[in-house]
Amino acid sequence: MIYTYVDLKKRGLSNYKIKKAVENGYLIKIDKGVYSDKPETSELEILCRTYPHVIITLDSALYFYGLIKKEPKVIYVATKQKARKIIYKNIKQIYMSDHLLDIGVAKMNYKMIQMNIYSLERLLIEVVRNKTNIKYETYKEAIDSYSKISKLLNKKKLDEYLTHFKDSKIIKRISSEVYKTI
Repeated sequence: MIYTYVDLKKRGLSNYKIKKAVENGYLIKIDKGVYSDKPETSELEILCRTYPHVIITLDSALYFYGLIKKEPKVIYVATKQKARKIIYKNIKQIYMSDHLLDIGVAKMNYKMIQMNIYSLERLLIEVVRNKTNIKYETYKEAIDSYSKISKLLNKKKLDEYLTHFKDSKIIKRISSEVYKTI
């Protein structure tokens, strides 16, 4: 399990006890203020515990929902536009306007890791919005998967989320590529 410095302090450990736990091998220091009680920890778990406000998006979210088969080499996360840069080698941080960031955020438990992730409906909007930034094969696989599950999507939620985005191309692309209309 991953612990932050604050978590350990809340559990009653002093700085001295934390240092001793690391020296004796009970805890492993992963990064400044980040510890683990096991040697093997996933980057996703470290990310979600260290930065609990990030939102998993794009290729990573598509993979976690099973909409694409190939696991991305980096974890795509959305953060506030003025958020600090996350310095991890396999993290791709996408800065987003504050008024758009929290629209359609859901919780997901993936391999015992609790994370914030965009809902299927919001993720569809993000995929279409970022069409030019996503590999063509990934985009095509995601849109094909969305077409297969289009009846399961909450159309009211999708329409409500779309009202927050000014680009009319998004609606046209979703209609023509996912719902095969227009």
